[in-house]
Amino acid sequence: MRTSSMSWLRQLGPGLLFAGMAIGTSHLVQSTRAGAVFGLGLAGVILLANIAKYPAFRFGAQYAAATGETLIAGYRRVGLLPLLFLMAVFVFAHGFAVAAISLVTAGMLKAVLGVSLPLMPTIALVLVGCTLFLGLGRYKLLERVNRVFMGLLTTATLIATVLALPSVDWSLYPETAPSFDLTAFLFIVALAGWMPTPIEASVFSSLWTLAKKQAGGTVVPEDEDARKAAVHDAVSDFNVGYIGTTILALCFMLLGAGVMHSSGVIPEDTAPGFAAQLVALYAGTLGSWSAPVVGFAALTVMFTTAITVLDGLTRALVVSWATLRAVPEANTQAGTGRAYIYVLIGLGVAAMLLIGFFMQGFRAFIDLVTSIAFLTAPVFAYLNHRVMMQDAVPDMARPKGVIRLWSYASIITLAVFALVYIWLLVG
Repeated sequence: MRTSSMSWLRQLGPGLLFAGMAIGTSHLVQSTRAGAVFGLGLAGVILLANIAKYPAFRFGAQYAAATGETLIAGYRRVGLLPLLFLMAVFVFAHGFAVAAISLVTAGMLKAVLGVSLPLMPTIALVLVGCTLFLGLGRYKLLERVNRVFMGLLTTATLIATVLALPSVDWSLYPETAPSFDLTAFLFIVALAGWMPTPIEASVFSSLWTLAKKQAGGTVVPEDEDARKAAVHDAVSDFNVGYIGTTILALCFMLLGAGVMHSSGVIPEDTAPGFAAQLVALYAGTLGSWSAPVVGFAALTVMFTTAITVLDGLTRALVVSWATLRAVPEANTQAGTGRAYIYVLIGLGVAAMLLIGFFMQGFRAFIDLVTSIAFLTAPVFAYLNHRVMMQDAVPDMARPKGVIRLWSYASIITLAVFALVYIWLLVG
């Protein structure tokens, strides 16, 4: 039993990286804002978003463990158009995502460490630091650092949430919350879009799952029983990270409701201002002694988010371009080589340009990024389902029973909400 437990613990890695990627803008910013403005009024939205997106995210790790390929190869098997669509979203939507995460991280850096540099140089400092970290450490260091930072923030957040519970208004929709109108619906769209993160990030999970297996020396076992065990381990690892992100999303909402909403505090519309409010939120529940500790934890987790998103997006772009040119994934250096460094630097430069030319306000910028994810969610949920039903996936790993029906229901749910959103915008 002890050997089995230790073996399972050693498998943890990609799932925690997924959690590190997710617990950033969607949690620290959007979930906290949801609680601060609406109290517990949007708890159902957070739960529904996590439940609806689960199958599509799970398929990323499951496909990689079963086939030894990334979801990118799976998309190409479906057709050229799905691959081109994926690449377009990576280039445009995730370019904005990197910019948004860098902005929040820079705001946290200024709030926690009191950095006196203007915002743009601080953002540049964040991006350079992330690039150097990834260029020197790569996957193994990323996995180790993420475990420490995630553990620190998770512990602090759970304790702070318990202490904030007495101040929470447990009404389903508090009287002090805004009326449910178009503005409220648009915020719901922004909240759900990146809760817990965009569905195309399931590609990152498949990349990290393969990176983990390559580091262990085996990509796909030839023995069927061993392959079943590998798929089970990958899904179990993913579930740990996914369940953790859902719980923490609710915790941040409760903190916002218990500390900010109950006190009538309006969330700031600037990255440094909101970051300062977030640190004060913890200090108000745990005591002033906790401000530097929790501030450091929140800062390190935002750095982890920035690093994991940059690493996942860089790997995805390298592999996508190679796949488009019909280069086998086995011959592609997804996380090493000059292509990885060039793309990594290019993403940093693009993020700076986007922030410099297109950012009109912190809240509007974040809402734009998350709304794009909301509209593309049903498309990626459908494509991930299609990929899992291909002949390239061993029969034992294809969705069956509950998870298959769950996937169908998720696709329909996400599509309905996206169509309602478009109808309201047009109207």
